[in-house]
Amino acid sequence: MIYQNRDENLFVKVTDNNSYLAHMHRQVEIFYVIDGAIEVTVSGQKKLLEKGMVSVAFPNVVHETHTPAQSQAVMIIFSTDFLPDFSAEFHTQRPRNPFIDKLSEPERFSALVSGLLESVQKNTDTRIAKGYLYILAAMILSQTPLIRQESTSGGICQDISNYLSRHFTEEISLSQLADALGYSKYHISHIFKESFGCSYSDYLRQIRSEHAMGLLTHSSLSMTDICFSSGFSSMRSFYRAFSAVYGTAPGAVR
Repeated sequence: MIYQNRDENLFVKVTDNNSYLAHMHRQVEIFYVIDGAIEVTVSGQKKLLEKGMVSVAFPNVVHETHTPAQSQAVMIIFSTDFLPDFSAEFHTQRPRNPFIDKLSEPERFSALVSGLLESVQKNTDTRIAKGYLYILAAMILSQTPLIRQESTSGGICQDISNYLSRHFTEEISLSQLADALGYSKYHISHIFKESFGCSYSDYLRQIRSEHAMGLLTHSSLSMTDICFSSGFSSMRSFYRAFSAVYGTAPGAVR
């Protein structure tokens, strides 16, 4: 599971055949399916979304997507600061069910999504996009019963992500990470288990493999250089980790 450090207040795009490994970020993420089907998992709840269905992931909640065959969806990601009237709900509560099978006003919802997408693509006044998004968020929350969020650790998660994004190529133990951030290693280990949904070593393996994938597809570096540039201590550990993450050997990517 990866913590994404996203900076934009609003990101909207049509995405085809979206498949993305488990991740979290401080923004809200909405998927609205316009064709085909996409499997979405939010905080351990999984559902195959078909045309006209919606998913919503609140801040600092683990979510992932997988397209089994073909899908087209509008992906909307926005900062809670962009819609301050909903900030309390987004940070202190979470959906009992993060999926909407049947919208109460499907035609209106579709028109609003189209308007939002167009305003972003044409780079019109930000307040126009905000207006569309306010109505969309209100419609979603009106059909999504909320329950109180027991606890949040988003700040620590972001601290961990920021630090490891700068130091993942180094040899760094869990104890060293904890010392660098000013927490006990037991607390950091608990954060990985409860918030990231994986162990520290699994997280490190994931981000190193993702970096290696980028070098494999966008550089002419040798396999050995890619291995050590990505923080792996040996070719064996590189091949084993990469295969575990992507289901294929690094050599098969080229």
